[in-house]
Amino acid sequence: MTQANLFDITGRIALVTGGGGLLAAEHAIALGSYGATVILADLNLNKCKEAAGALQEQGIGVTAKYCDVTSKESWQQLVNEIVTEFGSIDILINNAGFTNQSKSANFDNAFEDFPLDDWNTIMNVNLTGTFLGCQVTGKQMLKQGKGSIVNLASLYGVVSPNHNIYPGTGISQPVAYSVSKHGVVGLTKYIATLWASKGVRVNSLTPGGIFNGHKGLFLERFQQLNPIGRMSDKTELRGAVVYLASDASSHVVGHNLIVDGGWTAW
Repeated sequence: MTQANLFDITGRIALVTGGGGLLAAEHAIALGSYGATVILADLNLNKCKEAAGALQEQGIGVTAKYCDVTSKESWQQLVNEIVTEFGSIDILINNAGFTNQSKSANFDNAFEDFPLDDWNTIMNVNLTGTFLGCQVTGKQMLKQGKGSIVNLASLYGVVSPNHNIYPGTGISQPVAYSVSKHGVVGLTKYIATLWASKGVRVNSLTPGGIFNGHKGLFLERFQQLNPIGRMSDKTELRGAVVYLASDASSHVVGHNLIVDGGWTAW
């Protein structure tokens, strides 16, 4: 393999969950630009279809499908559909999750009053959904003898949120989010070491704060605390996604690739 085609994933079938969310389209653009056929999956199929349609207009080969990531049966149905239609599943980007853009009912509650129902809801999607995706999709990849799984973690799965930046901003980071993302990193390492010798690589990707119209006090505080002096543009994960999905990272196993502008390096 030459240096020029290290990142080539032509002919590979890639599944991206959370297909209607902020980052899924960026993952699809990145993977599609290097040759992959991309399936976006989401609980909200209509929103997922809208995202896929917008990408198709840009020339990216994308299909939209339904998946409830908290249901093993839904995962099994999705993987069966993909394998029947496309012949394999080579890349999984476990991207679905509750965030400040897609909140649970009481996402903003303080720790002292954080409801168990919200804890369970967030953990079920962010952590259990990732577990099920790895389990069901990984089983198919093991049959194929090859595959790459990328689990979306968070800088708050590496360090605690800086609680001082949130008061007065209308933004919060609940306990279940941070704990679930720490769990994603641990899950990644467990599965990675289990399957590495069987051709299936598992890694995680940790984005920093992604700019999504933030302004005012929160933006000022965040910029002051980040070594690079700004939040991340949503396009800045594209290279990392392709790297972890492709043979360019063929000897990278159980790694948590941090793309955060230096936040966790202080």
